[in-house]
Amino acid sequence: MLFHGFYIFSTRPLIVSFLGSYPLLGGVVYEKSKITYQPLPKWFRPKHVLEHIPGWCGTPKEMLLRKIKATLHGIEGRTHHLMVNASDEEELRKRFLIRGAHFNQNFYINEYLYQVIDQPKLYDAIYTAQLNQSKRLGLAKNVEKLMVVSYGGNLHKFCPELKHADFNKDFIARTELAKKYNQSSVGLILSAVEGANLASSEYLLCGIPVVSTPSKGGRDEFFTPENSVIVAPEPEKVAEAVQTLKQLAPDPKKIREQTLKKMNDWRLAYCTYIANLIEEEGGKKIQPDAMRQKYFAAPNGIQSRYIKLEELYKYNWKDFQEVFYI
Repeated sequence: MLFHGFYIFSTRPLIVSFLGSYPLLGGVVYEKSKITYQPLPKWFRPKHVLEHIPGWCGTPKEMLLRKIKATLHGIEGRTHHLMVNASDEEELRKRFLIRGAHFNQNFYINEYLYQVIDQPKLYDAIYTAQLNQSKRLGLAKNVEKLMVVSYGGNLHKFCPELKHADFNKDFIARTELAKKYNQSSVGLILSAVEGANLASSEYLLCGIPVVSTPSKGGRDEFFTPENSVIVAPEPEKVAEAVQTLKQLAPDPKKIREQTLKKMNDWRLAYCTYIANLIEEEGGKKIQPDAMRQKYFAAPNGIQSRYIKLEELYKYNWKDFQEVFYI
């Protein structure tokens, strides 16, 4: 999923989903850590908003904040639905009586970008991670042939323990990233707490198994005994698991197919949820599987339904409906 915009699932009624913050209170927009006021177009009035969570919210405090947010949406005339990534979050969501469901956001990944391709194996492991402490990059220090992909920056300066690792100084395009994944034997994800973590499923779609530490946030919902190993957060354990998976060399196509099946199961259930909302609001009856095939079709997948916040101001209601009509 992408930040600072909306995925349009229906125009009659208007149903949108988003990751992170919705511009509440007349259009509060967060830009470069500053709060500015930019009212949304008058015609853009969603009936239902489906919020996905970028981080882990499996605590009473975090869920209470979502409860308050849901109330604010109601005051402004929208029905809020909280979409959580993990089972412990789902238990709390139900306990707090917040409308929504359990749908792991990683099914939004465009599988047409991340595929199994024939590449020489240059790396024992790759780790796609921001250069911050939560990613626990130092746990990969014993992996000999390592590639670290971030948004840019100096890995060696940030984490001297990884001076032997390759890294990107500039942002890497998705197609190049998929190539890097296929050049690696294993994908790493070593944080303790975060959201569903897109990279963990991107690895799997490219057919490489994952070494993970125990985690909260939902990334493990795509893991199976065949495609992943979960180890203690110790450099020796991480390196051992990398070598084990490198030697086992599980079938990349099976890893991808298994992951796609799980993603498409989530997608069908999600489309069923949305189709029911449309019908409840008096909209036309739509078969969930037909909706799934349309929303997640090649080449762009669900990104074809995405619009950036600033792009909304270029449309009027009539043109918007024509572009995003089902």
